[in-house]
Amino acid sequence: MIEAIDNLHGNGIEKDSFLENCNDLKNQYIRNRKILLIQTLQFQLKAFNREVAKNKGYYAYPPTGLQWLAKSLEGTDLEVSLLDLNYEFLNRIINDDTFNQNDWLTIVDEWLDKLDPSVVGVSCIGVATNLLDRDHPLTGVLRHVRMRNTSVVIAGGSVATDEYKACLGHGLCHFVIGNEGENKINYLLKNIYGNLSNEQPVSGIYYVNGGRIDKTNGGPDVVKLGGNIISTYDSLPIEKYNNVGSLNPFSRMAGQEKIFSGIQLNRGCRANCKFCGVPTFMGRGVRQFPVIDVLEELRYLVKVRGVRHFELLDDDFLGPSSLRSGVITVLEELKSLRKSHEITWSAGNGLIAGSVDEDLSQLINDSGCNGFRIGIESGNDKMLKRMRKPASKKSLSRFAGLMRKHCEIFIGGNFIVGLFGDETFSEMRDSFNYSCELSLDWASFSVYQFTSRATTEKEKLQSDGESATEFVPTKDFPSREMRENLRLATGLKVFDLPPEVVPSREQLKEIWFTFNLLSNYVYNKNFSSDGNPNKLTQWLRAIQATYPMNPYIPLFTGFGLVLSGQKENVQFEYKKSFDNVNRSEYWKDRFMQFHLLEPLNRCPTSINSVNDCLVVLRQQCEIQ
Repeated sequence: MIEAIDNLHGNGIEKDSFLENCNDLKNQYIRNRKILLIQTLQFQLKAFNREVAKNKGYYAYPPTGLQWLAKSLEGTDLEVSLLDLNYEFLNRIINDDTFNQNDWLTIVDEWLDKLDPSVVGVSCIGVATNLLDRDHPLTGVLRHVRMRNTSVVIAGGSVATDEYKACLGHGLCHFVIGNEGENKINYLLKNIYGNLSNEQPVSGIYYVNGGRIDKTNGGPDVVKLGGNIISTYDSLPIEKYNNVGSLNPFSRMAGQEKIFSGIQLNRGCRANCKFCGVPTFMGRGVRQFPVIDVLEELRYLVKVRGVRHFELLDDDFLGPSSLRSGVITVLEELKSLRKSHEITWSAGNGLIAGSVDEDLSQLINDSGCNGFRIGIESGNDKMLKRMRKPASKKSLSRFAGLMRKHCEIFIGGNFIVGLFGDETFSEMRDSFNYSCELSLDWASFSVYQFTSRATTEKEKLQSDGESATEFVPTKDFPSREMRENLRLATGLKVFDLPPEVVPSREQLKEIWFTFNLLSNYVYNKNFSSDGNPNKLTQWLRAIQATYPMNPYIPLFTGFGLVLSGQKENVQFEYKKSFDNVNRSEYWKDRFMQFHLLEPLNRCPTSINSVNDCLVVLRQQCEIQ
């Protein structure tokens, strides 16, 4: 492993070493002006489930980041191609039963053989698993391309930025482009191709210099936002992405047949939450694209490419008040497109609840929003203050009350258990209690991960030294079943944990399971008399695509169908639940833990019988 030098200085020697490095690589690899940019897989291959793929349950986000890099290179004479490996892989899995998932890198070989690029750039949206695993989506591709030894290899994106030492130290690539990439990739390629003309140095490109890792140094690199990526869609089959996957359950709720795409107004986030890597990667504050450029892209995607559902990719779409006029303009355009083309949109990354007032909530509703999340993270006052969350329980409760009149929008709250690796069970239980009290449509519980090395070091957090796993523990396994451990408290017994204990990583998974099942199913507000069971049922059907072997999701889907008067599919859902339970001892045990076998055996088909089942179930699951 090559030693990384963290305290680098911008001097002539380092600049010369970078230029020499570029020149050496030019002599060895540059034979044409072809560049291939690869977006790799958006899931863990070791936990891949072919049925989930057939259900279109995996993410299929277009390569927006790489599209912006390609856009930034349009002023050069380079021939840039985009390979969305995630799309190509899912397309083959769904349409070719003979395609072996372990042959995923043959797709890369096909493109390399076809294009013969002199430079290959690889990026990964973010998969939480050991970076050096053979099948890690980022390093698996990097290692494979490096072994062919026919191209200059560049890594970029948040994962590569965070792990630049490992990527370069293990020889997986020649360069890592840190943070935002538009300026850096232009500077790097101009050095490699020898097209420099009084170019000012750009900081943040990492490379190997002898026995150490250096980086380029220059002025602050903040990308000036402008233009749009309409031209880059010429090389993407955006009309077919909905045929291989989805953006999240919101896009499935809108209709799997709907063509979808992402859209972005702002980069960055005004908040500075202690656990979040966005400010570290993107810089503090929010920058906004010219609204006229965003509107042009929206109209193009709707009127030319047939997009009918948009996912807002912004980390902070609502932004500070100084940028609010741009937000209003975009929402008004979406409202207009909704009337003319039945557009819907969602915001899985979340909106900051404190920014939503009555007028804005009405516009969000009228513009076709079918769902979004808000960041809550904790129901413990001390923890909220510690994490620098731009919200209080008072403001969050005000928001929840404000949005109740917009009952068709599905609103989830993000919660994290195991915060910073030292959260006590008492603090976690405050989050569970608050999730039930707040009564949003869903509480998206996740397990805290040390996914950003830079943020962990910057905030002086005490990492457990282990590699991150999935935020949702069941996604770590193809079966979506967590491994049982008899030494752990499971089911309702997790509430017997001592308040002051800091649960282990394995115990956190069991806490997650119990919190999720009780808050989102047993106590979900939409199963009450003033709830919206139809909306909840749409959501449950959407998440079934990702968890086809789970039996409690179809059980509660059946409850929702009865309560919303849609009895024709009730028995189908109950049978699915029954079959999934009976094929797995694991799920039989889980159903016993939460007293779910009795309602499953009853298969209630009237509103009164469903309500009776829920009343008894809540009594049996009541915690002290």
